[in-house]
Amino acid sequence: MNITPECLSKFPLLEILSENELKRVVPNVRTQTIHKGEILYVQGKTSDKLYFVINGWFKTEKIAADGRQTTLRFIGPGELINELAVFSKVDNAVSVIAMEEGKVFYLFQSYVEQLLETNSKFSRAVVESLAVRIQYLLEQIEDLSFYTVDVRLARFLLLQADGNVWNRQSWITQTEMAARLGTVLDVVNRNLQKFVRDGLIEIQRDKITIVDRNRLEEIAQG
Repeated sequence: MNITPECLSKFPLLEILSENELKRVVPNVRTQTIHKGEILYVQGKTSDKLYFVINGWFKTEKIAADGRQTTLRFIGPGELINELAVFSKVDNAVSVIAMEEGKVFYLFQSYVEQLLETNSKFSRAVVESLAVRIQYLLEQIEDLSFYTVDVRLARFLLLQADGNVWNRQSWITQTEMAARLGTVLDVVNRNLQKFVRDGLIEIQRDKITIVDRNRLEEIAQG
C-alpha cells in the first residue's frame, strides 16, 4: 500500500493535521504485514511504536499471574494500537495478537514525541484519545466487577450488532467471546443457549440475529 497524505488523513490523531503537515509525516511512516497468530508486542515488554491498523483484526490480551487470559478489546481497521504505552512511556500492560493476516503502519515513539512538542492540534487530539481509552477501560472494569455474565453478554451482542445482525468474523469463536467477557466457554455457551430458548437471539454458523432487542436491552441494563 502506498502511504500518501490522503491515506494518513483517514486515521485517528493524524486526521486533524493539514496536508502539508501530513506530507512531513509520510517519510517517517513504516508499514508491516502481520500474519495470523503473530504477536505484535508482549505484555511486560516495552514497545516504541504507535501502530495504525490498515486492515485485519487484532486482540489485546491480559494474562494474570495464575495464567488466566482475558481479552480486553478487539481492534480493527482505522484504529490505533499501543497508544497508552507510547504516550506514557511504560511497559505494555497487555499483549497484542493478530486474529487474521493484516497490515499496519507505525510511527516511532521519538517521532511521535516531536509531533507532541511542535503541534498543539496533535497534542490535543492525543489527550482526547487517551481520555476515551481510559473511559473505555473504566467501563470494562465496572462490567467485570459488578455485572453477571448474562448482562455482559447482552451488552456485548448489542455492541457488536449492526442493526439487529452481527456477522461474526470467523475467528470470534465462543472461546474468544468467553475471554472477552472474563469468563469460561461453558458459561458463555449456556447463556447463549438460554437467550435462544427465550427467543432473544438466533444463532447461525457465522451470524447472530437479535430477535427481541427490547428484552435484550433490559438484560443489558443489569
